[in-house]
Amino acid sequence: MKSELPELVNKVLKKIGRNMLVFQQIEKGLKVLLPYIHSDGSAKGIDSFWKYRKTATSKTLGNLINTYIESVDYDPDYFADELREIVAERNKLVHHFGGSEGLNILSTQEGCRTCITDLESQYQKANLFYKDITLFVFSVVVFLRENYAESNPNIELLYNKFKTDIISSGVEYINLNNPSETAWENTKIVKLLRLAESNTEKIGGMTSLATAGKFIKSQDPDCTPKKYGIKTLKGVLKASGLFEITENKNHVLILYKSKLTH
Repeated sequence: MKSELPELVNKVLKKIGRNMLVFQQIEKGLKVLLPYIHSDGSAKGIDSFWKYRKTATSKTLGNLINTYIESVDYDPDYFADELREIVAERNKLVHHFGGSEGLNILSTQEGCRTCITDLESQYQKANLFYKDITLFVFSVVVFLRENYAESNPNIELLYNKFKTDIISSGVEYINLNNPSETAWENTKIVKLLRLAESNTEKIGGMTSLATAGKFIKSQDPDCTPKKYGIKTLKGVLKASGLFEITENKNHVLILYKSKLTH
């Protein structure tokens, strides 16, 4: 019987590379983000900002995460422990991978499978934090786009890249100050509006917004337009740009259907 070992070794090596990349992306994201959210960078003038930004580029992941913990308002104990575990996992990968199993950890199928399980668990933890960092960085990019895009066209390119990444990752990004920037494709309210289309009676091939509202309330009473910075479900339909809308003359009956995607 042909040995599975070469294939398993290859899987381990691929997962090592993937995990390393995620940790590097976390580190890169923190270096971009911290000058904007830490008081030493954001609240003491432009000179302090550039000085802090330069300092951040030389910090290690452990130092960056400690600084991040200082900068955000979360439960200090639980949040700090979770993030320090990220640092521990990164150090484990870079400095101690396979140490507990000896030098020949990849010499057996069992050893490889143990590595694959550990690396997958490590990736899931790191990727959750990476998604959080991506959202924070995107918020900064949105701010820069709104205020400095005319003087720096590269900001628009960066904005489009980040938004594409966020949409493809399925993360719910909500911008209360500017709902047009919300990643509507990933929001729960849009998913429920689409779910209502297949679970309520149609009128001329379209869905009654009033009926959809009742359906959404039955599924999740807390999922309201106000959560997204909008007053009505009709406003969500318009802001998202993902639906066709039809109204009668008195605006009493509002119908909608999802636009076709290509």
